[in-house]
Amino acid sequence: MTSHNQPNETQSSAILTSLGIAEEEWHAQGVAPQTLVGIYHDFLQRNTELLEIAKQTAHSLQHLPGVHAVRYRVKDPLHLLRKVIRKKTEYPDRHIDEYNYIDWINDLAGVRVLYLYKSDWHSLGKHIQANWALKRPPIVYLTPPAEAEVALEFQEAGVDIRWHDHGYRAVHYVVRTQAKEQRYFVEIQLRTLFEEGWSEIDHTVRYPDHSCNAFVRDLLAPLNHFTGQSDLVASFIRTVLEKLKTGAPLSEKEHTQLQVQISQFAIPDTEKQRLYLHLDALQRKNR
Repeated sequence: MTSHNQPNETQSSAILTSLGIAEEEWHAQGVAPQTLVGIYHDFLQRNTELLEIAKQTAHSLQHLPGVHAVRYRVKDPLHLLRKVIRKKTEYPDRHIDEYNYIDWINDLAGVRVLYLYKSDWHSLGKHIQANWALKRPPIVYLTPPAEAEVALEFQEAGVDIRWHDHGYRAVHYVVRTQAKEQRYFVEIQLRTLFEEGWSEIDHTVRYPDHSCNAFVRDLLAPLNHFTGQSDLVASFIRTVLEKLKTGAPLSEKEHTQLQVQISQFAIPDTEKQRLYLHLDALQRKNR
């Protein structure tokens, strides 16, 4: 779709200035200014088409069981250029220009699926893989070391594990789509509502240059811990409600797992003891 109607010199200078990146930085990464301007111009021409693809993808997901909300967007053009520069840093031998960037950048169009309970990613992931071809295996971002046990569950489902030191959590799928004769990729992110809340706050702090004040970073860490705890409690509530509704007994394994979860809650010991008593009462009631 690259056109010969390229921006003039003044427009090109304005685009590069808006990046807020020193000229020597992109030169050091081997990224020519005219390449960045070319990508910017080509991407703007594709924007309407990409927005429609993102909208259609989101619409096909929003009514699935377990889905609470779906959001979609097309990448900001300047954020795209900054990502191209970062990709050159990560992969210096990779050549990215206005003719092939759509093959290298996976999130030109993005869809975010929000759900209530952590385990719902199973059914949503199965739906995605049944309805779209994947560019590469799905990836889950987890926080070490607390989620080391959770990693096994994802590995058994064929999901690649990426440890994220900053606390980001989500499952990412990159799917192939077709618009007329052009193939595009869409990144579908699966997150719980709690993960979304933390991520949005983290995003406003770090994006787009990924920098972060040390004080703010140290505040994000306990917020991330509370996020994980909230998802843990939500999953616990779901399990208890299911047992109360069906009257099915807790297996010894389930009972032990729930005891372990209670022990991990960041609450006073008196409250933990009360929850242990409730759990034992549920066990006796449903036998």
